[in-house]
Amino acid sequence: MNKAKAIFVAALLIIAGSLSYGQGRGVPDSQVSPFMRFLGHFTVSGSVGYGATFSTHQVAGTSLIQNPGQAPLLFDPSLINNDTITVAYANWMNYPTAVNRVGIDSAAFLLGTDSVPVTFRSVGTSIPIDISVHYTFDRYRIGGGFSFEPYIMGKYKPDVYQGQIQPFKAAFALSTYTRWYFLFGGEIFRTRRYTLVADARVGSYKQAKKHFNPDLIKRSLFFNVGVRFEQSLSEYVRVFVRPSFEFKSYTLTFPESSNAIINKLPALYVSFGLSWRLPDRHKCPVKSCQTQINHHHSGKQYRSRVHPFWKWQNPDYGENYPKLIRYKGKNKRKLAPY
Repeated sequence: MNKAKAIFVAALLIIAGSLSYGQGRGVPDSQVSPFMRFLGHFTVSGSVGYGATFSTHQVAGTSLIQNPGQAPLLFDPSLINNDTITVAYANWMNYPTAVNRVGIDSAAFLLGTDSVPVTFRSVGTSIPIDISVHYTFDRYRIGGGFSFEPYIMGKYKPDVYQGQIQPFKAAFALSTYTRWYFLFGGEIFRTRRYTLVADARVGSYKQAKKHFNPDLIKRSLFFNVGVRFEQSLSEYVRVFVRPSFEFKSYTLTFPESSNAIINKLPALYVSFGLSWRLPDRHKCPVKSCQTQINHHHSGKQYRSRVHPFWKWQNPDYGENYPKLIRYKGKNKRKLAPY
C-alpha cells in the first residue's frame, strides 16, 4: 500500500514538474517589468482582402432624359425651351457635371421621376488594406485603425424601364477610400491555438476629391461588423481571416438646387491578415543561452532567444519540434537514420 502511494505521489510530482516547465511558472510575474506587462496587452494587426460594394441610389423629384447613344441625364423640367433643355446633369452619383443646351431627340425617352422613381444599382469591387492596434483586457478588445481601399466602380443599371434607360459608368474606373475607425469586440471562444472574436468598427471615411465633389457631398459614419477567426502560431503571432458586413452612405445635393440623392453603399468583405502581440518580457540578453522556456537571470525573467517569432517562445516539451530529425527529409527513407 505504501509502495502504491509512493508511486502515485511521484506521478503527481512528475506531472506538476512538466506543467511548470512548459509554462515557465518557476519564476513569478513580479520579476517581469510592469511596463512590459502593460505592453503585452497591445496587438498590431495588418490585413489585405477583397470586397464587393452594392451601390444603390434613387432618383426622385426631377426628370430624366435618355437620348439614343448617350448617357442618361437629369434635369429640371422647368428648364425646357423649344425642345431644348437649358442645362442637365451627368455623373450625378459622384461629381455632377452640367451639360448645356441638350437637344431632345425625336427618339428620346423622357421620364418624370417625381411620379415614377428610378433606382440605379451597381456592384463595385475593392481591395481593402488595413492596419489596426487594439488593447486586450480579459476577453475584450478596444482600439482603432486605418484602412486604404482601392475601389473599382461598377456599371449603374436602372430597376425600371431597362429597355429605354441605358446603363452607365462613372467617368473614371478606379478610385479610393480612406478610413479612420474605432474598434471594439470580444472573444466568443478561445483555446491555446484558436480564437473566435466578434467585433465592430465605427468611423469616418473619405473618397478621392478628384472623383467625388466634397462641396456637394455629405458622408455618414460607416459601421462594420464581422467575425475574426484566429490561429496562433506562437504566443505573439496569429494568422486570421475576417468576413464582415459594412454599411455607409452619402448624400449628394445638386448645384443650384435643393434636390438631393442618397447613395447607399452596403458592402461585404473578407480579409486575411497577421497579428503580432507586443512581447510581455525581454528576450534573454545572454547570447550563449539556449534555454527554450521563460527563465530568469539576476532576478529578472526573460523569454527564449532560441525560437523564431512563429514558434512558441515558452513551449511545452517537444511542442515546437514534435517530429524528430531522424524521421525528416532523407532520414525517413533510411532503415537506421543514426
